[in-house]
Order: sequence, then C-alpha cells, then structure tokens
Amino acid sequence: MRNPKFICFLILLLNATWYQPAGAQSTRTVVAPSSGKGLCSALTPADFKKVGIPVSRLQSANLDNDASAYCIYDSKAGKIEFDIFDPSGDTTEDAKNAQRAALAAIGGKFNPVHLAGADDAQSNSTHPNQGSATIAVRKGRIVFDIGIPAGTKAEQQLQTLAQIVLSRLKQ
Repeated sequence: MRNPKFICFLILLLNATWYQPAGAQSTRTVVAPSSGKGLCSALTPADFKKVGIPVSRLQSANLDNDASAYCIYDSKAGKIEFDIFDPSGDTTEDAKNAQRAALAAIGGKFNPVHLAGADDAQSNSTHPNQGSATIAVRKGRIVFDIGIPAGTKAEQQLQTLAQIVLSRLKQ
C-alpha cells in the first residue's frame, strides 16, 4: 500500500524544485571584475531587445586587458556599443579620470543623470542632431558607457540598460 503522506511530500518537493512562476529567473547574472570578454555579459542582446533595440548578437569584444572590454553588437538599428572598465584603476580618483576620458573620447554635451546605484551618470541623449546617444556611468572604481542610436526613447532606453548593468556588477 502506498503512503499518501509520502506521495504528498514528493509532489510538494517536485513542485518546489522544478516549478518557477512566470517571469522568475533561476539565477542572477553577476559579472566579475577583470573577467575580460566576460565583462560583456553585463548587457546581452536580450537586454537591448527588452528596451526596443533590435540586437542579434555580440559581434566582438575588444580587450585592452582583462579589466576593459569594448563590446560591439550586431544591430540593424545602427551602432550599438558597450564599453566597461572593471576596475578602471586602483582608486576612485582613477575611476573619475577614466570617466572624464570616456566623455572626452565620445564628445558632445553631456548632462548629469540621476541613476540609482551610480556615483555619477551623464548622458548626451537629449541633444538634437546627434546620430547616437550615450550614457557614461561610474560606480566606485567601475566605469562603463553605452552607445545606441539617437531617438525619442534613447534617454529611457539608456537609463534602463545602465540599471541592468549596475544590477549585474559584483559588489
């Protein structure tokens, strides 16, 4: 004879082990510092698609060293790039200098943006007549920037993507 309590226990155990509610994630992506190409996993093609930017794949990850990655994505929407420096130096001052260098290299007029979890964030997405929009973010010794095609939704898209990156950085 089968034990009904044992069968109920097994059913509950299987449900707890295998069942996940819709939208639940089984694991959280965490990006380790100095992980080379792994730094690019802080933003996936699926992340870009969620904000309305059609990206098919990571095309290339160019590395200066294991602490810096220049991630280029394939997209019919235009140029999509995510650069990350983790860490960007030994001190917070080094990170501030790295962010200033990134802003200078990108060019254009940047304005401060409030971004939860960031020590500093600046965007040039609200300026007309630009082909691209960029956000540059610093958190501690980490600096990253995201460049997407300019458009009416660019500011919100950039902020959402930056929040995704911040949530994936190893604390």
